[in-house]
Amino acid sequence: MDIRLIENRRRNLTPVIGLLGLSVLLAPTGFRGYAWAQADEEMRVLEMFYEDKELVVTPTRDPKPVSQVAENITVITAKEIRNLNAHTLADVLVTITGVQQDWRGGPGSLAFPGIQGSNPNQVLVLIDGVSQTSTSSNFADVGAIPVQNIERVEIIKGPASTSWGSSLGGIINVITKSPEENRAAAGMVSASLGERFTGDYRGELTGTVGSFGYYLSGGKLHSDGLLPHNSVDTDRAYLKLTHQLPDGGDLRFSLGYSAGDRGDQMDPVARTSYDNTFDNLLTTLSISLPLTERIDWDLSLRSQWLEYDQFRNGLDTGLVDASLLDDRSFGATTKLVWRTGDHSLTVGAEFDRGDFRLEQESSGIGRSSVRSHIAKSAIFANDTIVFGPLTITPGIRFDHTTTNGDFLSPSLGVTWGIGEHTVLRGALARGFTVPPVIYTVGDGFALAPNPDLKMEKVLSWQAGFETSLLRYLWLKSTFFLHDVSDAVVATILSDGQFRYENREKQRRQGMEIEVKTIPFMYTTLGAGYTFVDSKDRNTHQRIPSAARQTVNTTIQFDDLKGTRANLVGRYIWWNAPDFIQGSYTSMVWDLNVARNIYRDERYSVELFLAGRNLFNGSQYVDATLKNPCRWFEGGIRFDF
Repeated sequence: MDIRLIENRRRNLTPVIGLLGLSVLLAPTGFRGYAWAQADEEMRVLEMFYEDKELVVTPTRDPKPVSQVAENITVITAKEIRNLNAHTLADVLVTITGVQQDWRGGPGSLAFPGIQGSNPNQVLVLIDGVSQTSTSSNFADVGAIPVQNIERVEIIKGPASTSWGSSLGGIINVITKSPEENRAAAGMVSASLGERFTGDYRGELTGTVGSFGYYLSGGKLHSDGLLPHNSVDTDRAYLKLTHQLPDGGDLRFSLGYSAGDRGDQMDPVARTSYDNTFDNLLTTLSISLPLTERIDWDLSLRSQWLEYDQFRNGLDTGLVDASLLDDRSFGATTKLVWRTGDHSLTVGAEFDRGDFRLEQESSGIGRSSVRSHIAKSAIFANDTIVFGPLTITPGIRFDHTTTNGDFLSPSLGVTWGIGEHTVLRGALARGFTVPPVIYTVGDGFALAPNPDLKMEKVLSWQAGFETSLLRYLWLKSTFFLHDVSDAVVATILSDGQFRYENREKQRRQGMEIEVKTIPFMYTTLGAGYTFVDSKDRNTHQRIPSAARQTVNTTIQFDDLKGTRANLVGRYIWWNAPDFIQGSYTSMVWDLNVARNIYRDERYSVELFLAGRNLFNGSQYVDATLKNPCRWFEGGIRFDF
């Protein structure tokens, strides 16, 4: 096996901070009209909080208004991502109420999100319908997913197995940008530079010519490391092509590629450091055809190739061990959608197969090689029935796997609109997660196989409301209870190996509250709070290292003339044991400022500045994986 050592790229140079144009960014912008917006402007703002016309696709795999969604869903748009000056999907998810993420370092670092206290390997992350979770481990590294090609992110908090299968904790569905329809050519070029040579360089080109559309983007993210042994060097590219068919259907093809080398910090106590490299290639091909005026047919094909290599080095001895993972998968989904004025039924089937090869080498132990695969097939049906203000959404799905058995996932959701500004929601669902295949087959070293391992299961209910009835306030609240059975935990064997078994029953219950004001003096305030009580149902003990309380706050300013700013705060209380020496007693605050310095009908130029962790807050679970201290970056963005 060819083990590649990764060069630790750290430069002891003076930090460079992109402060160009700071005086312009903070210059007065003519605060004319400091007053409450007029009545029609107020209505537009309230519709932004709760807009019936906003369509989402994740709950039933067919577009429908948010008012008909029974699940607890959050939608993040490209505009909101841009306002955050985000580098990767991890930068976005840390701002979302109900999402808990142990963020290990600076931009591009490893990050694995949980939802409402779930384990990260119970969350399904999708890009263009392609799962980003590894076949072998079930983890999706959101720190490696760039944001520049994201149109929106739809997050379902709680099981979504009726539509998507293995997703006990929830869904993070990344929907990428489509070609610009009204122009033959448009695009964007941007560059940012920050401390420790942290730079993000991007470009995109899009347009439509006749019936053909295209979207192309590429970029590079680099940092010498905001923490010791925390360097990042990644490249990414994305292509989407579309063709409108004469009969009203469309043909779509997408290809995404990302690759990088990263240092995953170091442990000064154990005198070790970690490095990893990754290559990720995903492709999709889909066709949509209207069979009748009321029935549409879709067929989509997908594939993904992921290579992930990890190396552990002794600070005094050099390479200690290495693991090389080659993970490949392909799949297909077909569905029929029948729509009437008050009825929408989606029926479909899908198939996926994943193959992986894991090679490991350890000093003093030797080498091992493991190969395995999993095949999954499913049929599903989801309905949306509207009776005036009442919407009922029944669903059912049957999944078969070659490794861990079968599962039936029924669900029932109800929404009830009270007036024009309030919706009550309730949902009951069964869900599951397929354990990582490596737990079933073993790794040839310390992990013993368990061929009898079963799926983790959950029975979940949620109830809540969303309202903009209060004149200047939008409010959303959700209560949830997730009863997990056959929870997978590690057991130490007599020979020193460990094995994963279905041993625990867990309960995760709690509530979420989100609130946001309408703009006053061009300023909007927002806050979110999540409380999760995670316990073992047999021993009634709290589950260690599970997020218990999460706080998110936002102050946004937008004068509608080209100046924007936001101050975003986040805090997580982890129920972690003392011996790992975590620190989470303070909030982390990020400031983002942007000013448009030139704009005409076709071109615009914007300068932006970001201050990360302004008050040097500590927010980490493990003392060996800390968060960065205060740092700054700035840049320029050119749209055409």
